[in-house]
Amino acid sequence: RSVTQKKTHTLLNMNRMCASFTIGLLLIIATPIHSLRGVQQGKTPMSSLTHSFEPVLSNEEKYLNMAELLGACWDFSSVLRKIGQTTLARDFESNIRKAEALYKSVPSNRRQSLESLLLLERESGIHGPNGQLQDYSAATGLLWIRRYLEFHLDMYSAILASRDPTDAAIDAYKTQIEPFHGWALRKLFTVRLSTMMPPRDELLAMLGNFKTQEFGKKEEQLVLKDIRSLVSTWQPIVTQWRTAYQDLDLEDTRRA
Repeated sequence: RSVTQKKTHTLLNMNRMCASFTIGLLLIIATPIHSLRGVQQGKTPMSSLTHSFEPVLSNEEKYLNMAELLGACWDFSSVLRKIGQTTLARDFESNIRKAEALYKSVPSNRRQSLESLLLLERESGIHGPNGQLQDYSAATGLLWIRRYLEFHLDMYSAILASRDPTDAAIDAYKTQIEPFHGWALRKLFTVRLSTMMPPRDELLAMLGNFKTQEFGKKEEQLVLKDIRSLVSTWQPIVTQWRTAYQDLDLEDTRRA
């Protein structure tokens, strides 16, 4: 292929990647959530996710355990499916599989941490300069998984601070996703977020998998406590995650 053809192919891959992410994220906001009590009685999805992500960060050596991270991501996808978010789950799983494909193909001593796996892939020479990632790579899959978590981390943090859900979602989008979208995607996303976020009480009931008519102060405090725990668990993970990408020059900032 000529240099121009290669550039065009790469941009098309980026467009497909970001468009798929956008559609999935819009669906998770728009789709009603149904009860999960039959799945894990006494636990909200927020509590279950906290439990899954807690072992990811190794406190002793300050690295992200790759096996634990992949497992937690699959648990996150499972929750998405159980609450009816199958389209988003498929997109999320496609990114997990990109990381798993490399993880399963390399020696165990080169895959223990996120950092070692990313370094191994970078040394293979598949990526371009200045963080231009190949679409099929583990680095691309893990980049978009992180951005998705960062969006929710920012949105949930704002909700914990009593922000209006619509404002919280728009601000989180502007910080975490908008810099990587072209004009058309930015316009679409902003309009949809402005019109599709439910009121605060409704959103908290959804996140806790409570029916609206059963959602009171006690249930609200339970959900807020579980969101707070999830945010506290995610924060050091995504910070370490972002640092690894910056250190290895893998932070692909191209727009779609």
